Amino acid sequence: MTAAGFSSRFHLFGRGDDKADNDTKPVEQLHLRVLPVDGATYVLQMRVKDENILDDQTIEVQKFLKYVSDTFSPKSATSLLTRYNGGDDSGLSENNDFLQVVSKCVEAHRVTEGYFQPFREGKLDPFGMLRGWAINEAFNRYVRPLVEKDIVQSASLGSRNDTIYATNSDFETNWNIPIKNSLDSSAPLQQVVLRNGAISTTFANMISPNFHFMGPRDCEQTTIVSPDLALADVWSTAALAAGTNNFMDLAQRNKLNAIVLTDGENLYNVKAGEVSSVPGLLVGDPRPDFMVLNA
Repeated sequence: MTAAGFSSRFHLFGRGDDKADNDTKPVEQLHLRVLPVDGATYVLQMRVKDENILDDQTIEVQKFLKYVSDTFSPKSATSLLTRYNGGDDSGLSENNDFLQVVSKCVEAHRVTEGYFQPFREGKLDPFGMLRGWAINEAFNRYVRPLVEKDIVQSASLGSRNDTIYATNSDFETNWNIPIKNSLDSSAPLQQVVLRNGAISTTFANMISPNFHFMGPRDCEQTTIVSPDLALADVWSTAALAAGTNNFMDLAQRNKLNAIVLTDGENLYNVKAGEVSSVPGLLVGDPRPDFMVLNA
């Protein structure tokens, strides 16, 4: 399979700050590839001189994401997820990735004090975490090693509102990631400045009709910045289920980095568990960057 893609200075999951000192390495162009997998679209970006490296990793990442999709397909009678929900738990011993996802679902339910709900009517429903986990694993297996070895200056992998980023320690350019505003499409809610970490945003107007709100339904959207995309995915979902006040308590106890927009148009920033409000959501008003350089 040949990876189809294109190069551009418009980037789906954030852009690099093009500033660089004259005595540092030249900044490579940021290239991207689009990866369709079973109806979902993923984007892999790399600052790399040799695009063959990007193409090679695109193939590996796409194969892994397809494997995850097949393993956890609720539509396949033979997938490990379907078998597990039918009472056959042999997949836990047959497949370490399946075991890891099930274990993480159990742990996420505990850590979020039940606000992340991966079990419904006795059945495992990992999809509030699965995409984040799959992206995180693909990135760590096939992309991050190239960044750490200085083969790639920086890279990202994401789908919709879940993305992970990495930057080589000798490369000075940060990622500047705009966060969508569900109440005002004319301008981003805020911009996250990041070098290494993952970002997940969950919007109340995009969740399933069957989503169970356990606290007040007063959050419009929640963004989590974390070292791990699976955790970011879990917490951004749990925050909506918990409601603003309950989530703020959880964020403080777990030292989370979060951006919360309430249905009353109040914006809250949480950095390492410390909560502050950002006054005003008037159109065109500048808001300070949310800087978490290394989550």
